[in-house]
Amino acid sequence: MKKIFLISVILFSLKGFAQETCDDKKLPIIFVHGFLASGDSWATQIQRFIKSGYCEDRLFVFDWNTIGEEKSDSLLEIFIRKVLIKTKTLSVNLVAHSAGGGLCFPFLKDSLRAKLVSNYVHIGSLPITGSAGPHAEIPTMNIYSPEDKVVKGYAIDGTTNVMEPGFDHLQVASSGLTFESVYSFFNNNQKPVFNNIQENQSLSSISGRVVTLGENLPMSIDTVLLYEFDAQKGERKTNKPTILLTDQNGFWPSTLVDKNSFLEFELHSKKSRVIRYYVEPQQSNNHLMYLRTIPTSGLVSGLMRAVPKNDSTVALAIFSSNHAIIYGRDSLTIDTVNLSTATLSPAKKTIAASFVFDDGDGKTSKTNVKGFGIGMFLSATDYYIKPSNTEKSALYFNGKRILVPRIPSKDAVMVIMFN
Repeated sequence: MKKIFLISVILFSLKGFAQETCDDKKLPIIFVHGFLASGDSWATQIQRFIKSGYCEDRLFVFDWNTIGEEKSDSLLEIFIRKVLIKTKTLSVNLVAHSAGGGLCFPFLKDSLRAKLVSNYVHIGSLPITGSAGPHAEIPTMNIYSPEDKVVKGYAIDGTTNVMEPGFDHLQVASSGLTFESVYSFFNNNQKPVFNNIQENQSLSSISGRVVTLGENLPMSIDTVLLYEFDAQKGERKTNKPTILLTDQNGFWPSTLVDKNSFLEFELHSKKSRVIRYYVEPQQSNNHLMYLRTIPTSGLVSGLMRAVPKNDSTVALAIFSSNHAIIYGRDSLTIDTVNLSTATLSPAKKTIAASFVFDDGDGKTSKTNVKGFGIGMFLSATDYYIKPSNTEKSALYFNGKRILVPRIPSKDAVMVIMFN
């Protein structure tokens, strides 16, 4: 009963975007993320839907434990029914990416559950036999890319097929082309028309959630310290933070930030290490800013034990939920070390998070840390960075640059997040 209560509360806890006008007659949309991901996978797409006239209280993300043994299908049904009650509608539109499709397509085989969904979009996900529903009665769109190295996509009979060549596994869910296809599919083939929300505003409203990596278990009553950050100098603009406290479901409240400033979040969790997040400027309102802690047990916890916790070396990670790091296409360096190589970031691994730390010998080999990773999405490079009160490390990702401090790994794990 406790887990069911949590998911119903989460539904009503997400803060809304400020909107002048929106269409409250549109069917609600529920977005379902993939393996090791969270609701922030859909932040960019939700911003696009809002700018094209959707009310935020018609847009929902379903956070689920992607590595646990919970009854995710039952929790999804509860979530959908709560959305129907909240929006006073009879059905929803459903969008799933990757492992999310592995959850949703079988879910819709049940005749009672199928009645809850009007349209289904299957993005970069497992092969399906045709349209969703026990009798293939739910209109289904299948979006795929031949360059997706995680799922081998192809056209599927009985569905509306959209091929997006050149996109990796993350891009196929986050791209503008995907948004346009999904919007049209849900709106009688109409094309979206954007309004310029916030074009003349200097501030953005942000809020989000603290959860465990992969499991998406909420971290309640944790402290988040928010600073504006100078990416050119590699230091905070002020030593006085905005103090945010998570509620019982891990949500931290809305706050206003300079939309042109980098941000630093310092996450203090009762059950995990201190983590510092460095985030690019938020040009639009974003209420799906997720901060992840390290679980205390399970697959991810075991993996993260390799990340050092001492005063003699730095530990950091570079992360993007919208764009993988792929050798031959992307450029990623830290100081003088190239992290986009055939060994560290081959296309077949679709690296979303690239960790950088010393493997324990105090030396740099610029090779993969042995035993770290699950075959895809995550990698770790053996690179010794000495902590310093004065020296900074420079990161370059596809032309973007940020300087970050060299903090001892015993004090914090550093995560640099690119949009």
